[in-house]
Amino acid sequence: MSSVDRVDKAWHTTGIEKYSNAAILGSLGHYGVAVTEAEFLELTKEDFPLAIAMGWHERWKGTGQFSRFPAAAAEELWRRLKGGELAPTDLSLASVNLLTALNGALENRPDDGTLEARFKVVEGYLLRVPEAGERREKFMAEMAGAMGDWLEVLDGMAEALARKSLPALADRFVVIEEGMFHVRVGTSAALVKAAKGDVYGALVDLKLIAGDAKRDDFARLSAIDGLFQYDQIDDAKAYTLELIDRAEQLKDVDLASEAVERLTRLLKIDPKRKDRAELRTRVEQLSRVLEASRE
Repeated sequence: MSSVDRVDKAWHTTGIEKYSNAAILGSLGHYGVAVTEAEFLELTKEDFPLAIAMGWHERWKGTGQFSRFPAAAAEELWRRLKGGELAPTDLSLASVNLLTALNGALENRPDDGTLEARFKVVEGYLLRVPEAGERREKFMAEMAGAMGDWLEVLDGMAEALARKSLPALADRFVVIEEGMFHVRVGTSAALVKAAKGDVYGALVDLKLIAGDAKRDDFARLSAIDGLFQYDQIDDAKAYTLELIDRAEQLKDVDLASEAVERLTRLLKIDPKRKDRAELRTRVEQLSRVLEASRE
């Protein structure tokens, strides 16, 4: 294979976009990942670019400027070969841009029209996210991972806008947040309602979600977190215990792990509770079940 068939060391500064598919694939093969365009497209039926790159890293031999080449290569090949299909990093980058513009609104900086444009990009991208099932879960997990610390900014943005007396922006952003993370539907809106001043109404909404056995279990956990946020400890306890019973009944390890985390949080908030022995016992019992499931 000649050097023409590979990406040179300057790719890191000049950008991978200027290189051909043959050069990108040639460099992948040179450093331990032999893959064709057809094989790459097969991988995309199951995973998104960053997950594909993580699989490649298991046998990657590149160092220096090529140590992070798999992620860049997977992203670029996705853009070229997937016919415009949205990648998780497309949504994460657009979301960061929107959050940056919204931070400007929080700081009373004048808007030159950028904010509306960035809202429209994210709203448009959301229409292209996989609708349901495992593929959507993989997409959103990769998108959230790509956001890094910006995910925490996203989590609190709608409430921050509401507290800043920017209700229209808060309402518009909470639709985006709940569109991204379906387990937050209703809960995020309730927290915005509280931030606007209607704490009583928000708590009614959160309790309805947390106590609704027909809801997704993780959506109920999201509402329980909202109750914790507003110091509704006894209600949070009651609904968490319901989910612990459900986790035990279904032998659902993921739900059990999340429920244990909430009970542990409750004990840390109030270590002198009258029912602390009972709660510790439930935590220990469920922790043993979780430990056994990992063996």
